[in-house]
Amino acid sequence: MDRRSFLALTLAGAAARPGLAAAQAKRKMAMIMPGPIQDADFNAVGYLALQQVAKTYDLQVSHSESVVVADAERITREYVTAGYEIVANHGGQFIPIMNKLAPQLSNATWIQEASGRLPNLPKNVWNIGRKFHQGFYVLGALGALATKTDRVGMVCGVRLPDVITSVNSVAQAIKDVNGKAQLLYNWVGDFNDPVKARQTAEAQIAAGADFIVVFVNLGLSGVIEAVKAAPRPVLLTTFYTEKWDLAPKNLAISLLFDFNKPYHEIVGKILKGERTGYYEMRPGSGMELSEIRNVPPGVGDKVRAIFKDVVGGKAIPEVLDKTP
Repeated sequence: MDRRSFLALTLAGAAARPGLAAAQAKRKMAMIMPGPIQDADFNAVGYLALQQVAKTYDLQVSHSESVVVADAERITREYVTAGYEIVANHGGQFIPIMNKLAPQLSNATWIQEASGRLPNLPKNVWNIGRKFHQGFYVLGALGALATKTDRVGMVCGVRLPDVITSVNSVAQAIKDVNGKAQLLYNWVGDFNDPVKARQTAEAQIAAGADFIVVFVNLGLSGVIEAVKAAPRPVLLTTFYTEKWDLAPKNLAISLLFDFNKPYHEIVGKILKGERTGYYEMRPGSGMELSEIRNVPPGVGDKVRAIFKDVVGGKAIPEVLDKTP
């Protein structure tokens, strides 16, 4: 599914939300998101998963989008006070709020996304461990194989654990696949700022990068502008959803995420009384590759073989305490 179709589906789902009067007798679930559901990206895939579990389990659902951390506690308390018994935090930045509120509001159950297993998990929290770094290892390998300048760029958003481990995985893949190549990475400080993302990508291109791994959301539009305006051909990657239509001559691959399966399984267990547990998203389980395009002959086959190795259990170091 391309970005336009994905966005249309997201907005259609938003328009079809049931009225309060018709849903009063239903069990309630809320999702808190750091960005807008119209992004055809991270927040959109979370929203679609929420709508799917609502349909499957006949739930009343609601969501709050573009929530900053400072407002997350207030919004969460309002949901629990209003009778929402499941609260899904679709973002690792909300972990401190969950750790504070879950023990206090023990009548509710949380679903908390993170980079892996959370220590000292409260007894009313399910943990989705998103192993971004394993998927980004494959993107880094593609960059190392496709680059002609031996310079691979990486435009990063905020210094969250998911991003830190992914930077290290891209660097490791480049080292494993092409010892001559170098990684140029920079922190934008925001996942959704197209201006800063474009400036970062432009600087990396000026420094020789001809392949850019992207770890921003709405900031992607700025990276695409920089790539299209580059004085030489530059390829890039995306993740969460397929965005082929935005840059058909430049997009090399998308790392696709499916949150429907983890949310379906976890919510089903919560409704049966299981209030804590761990679910791991990784290549082969919620993460898949799109078609590989615009790369030299034979590169796609090599990358798919690497992806298969990762699915099969190839060890990818998970480095959280430093970047390369």
